[in-house]
Amino acid sequence: MTALGSIKLRITGMGVIFYSPFATEKIQEGEDYLSSNFENPDLVEAEALRGGIVGINLGTPGDFILNIYAGYPNEDHVTKSAYKLRAGIEVKDEIICVRDLFDLMNWSRNISERQIISLENGFYHMTFLSDEPSSGILGDDQIISLYLQRLEEMPKLKFNGIPTLC
Repeated sequence: MTALGSIKLRITGMGVIFYSPFATEKIQEGEDYLSSNFENPDLVEAEALRGGIVGINLGTPGDFILNIYAGYPNEDHVTKSAYKLRAGIEVKDEIICVRDLFDLMNWSRNISERQIISLENGFYHMTFLSDEPSSGILGDDQIISLYLQRLEEMPKLKFNGIPTLC
């Protein structure tokens, strides 16, 4: 597995979103997309199933460290991780943007370079693995490992509403 980088995120909402810019083209600058389109669990699930705006419920606000790798995790890491989630995403713009869910309340296309993952265009399996921080408090510099495996087509996924990691 190859390390692709690390992103430190302060999350004020209950989750994080992943997307390639094509998926947010319909959102107007300043629009409250969260209230109009992303508070309905069925809509969030449908968007995640198509690999557009992939919303992940982290269960808490806080500080998170996202360590990003190419490929699939080894089975030992999967087995030992307390929190696991598999999702998928379509990349068309050679980047994935990573943002606080609450950024959807007052949308801006502007994003820090530190919140961008560079990848080839295509479909990817996203494997999220995490554990409770040593403090015992979720969101207290919690480390999340994200593994990105390129696929020929969008993976077949099933969620029970909003994709949830913690």
